[in-house]
Amino acid sequence: MHGTSSSNKDMEQMYILLQTDGSIIAAHHVILSIASPVLGNSLQKLKVKNGIRYLKISGVPYDALCAFIRFLYSSCYEEEEMKKFVLHLLVLSHTYMVPSLKRVCIHLLEQGWLNKENVVDVLQLARSCDAPRLALVCLRMVIRDFKSISSTEGWKVMKCANPALEQELLESVVEADTRKQERLKKIEERKVYLQLHEAMEALLHICRDGCGTIGPRDKVLKGSEETCSFRACKGLETLIRHFSGCKTRVPWWMRTL
Repeated sequence: MHGTSSSNKDMEQMYILLQTDGSIIAAHHVILSIASPVLGNSLQKLKVKNGIRYLKISGVPYDALCAFIRFLYSSCYEEEEMKKFVLHLLVLSHTYMVPSLKRVCIHLLEQGWLNKENVVDVLQLARSCDAPRLALVCLRMVIRDFKSISSTEGWKVMKCANPALEQELLESVVEADTRKQERLKKIEERKVYLQLHEAMEALLHICRDGCGTIGPRDKVLKGSEETCSFRACKGLETLIRHFSGCKTRVPWWMRTL
């Protein structure tokens, strides 16, 4: 009697996760409840049938679900298995609130498992699974390599299923390109400003201190003399020497343009 009671107690703690293809995975309610209270509550609400409660999880490959249950039991995973099913595991970890697994999935995706073929899918999952940093990483990748990513199968599927997201991504690409052009323009403007500043400093130096490099227009720099420390002076020297000896004169009518 005691043996039968113990056996029934063990059976009551055993639950089955049933797949759509009929595959089953046996797991204990206590362990699942500790690792995922959400999963434990879902199991608790199910009716008992022959001492066992069945939970149906659809849309997930059998091997991915095995990896999920293994992680709940041991907090361990096989890298190759994780890499293969990381998107499914991200969804499961979010759905059943397993933050430790969710962090692992996000970290692995951010550290190099993203590519142009899966980035659109990952972006959509990141938004659905409340992973804003991962979504930002995906967005930056789309902007950086838009031409290649927009020709992938994932983009084509997203374009049909979620045109609003496509429009949002296109606007982000345009906005990023505009900001890039503005930054380049400011960089060029700063370069011009610095060149003008150097030229003005050199002119001030020439007029106030005298310049050992330029000097009078017919002066030849002696071998013992050092070149002026002002970088703009050499260019001004060439320009001044050209103007002093140039025979070409601008017509009067061009001076008014």
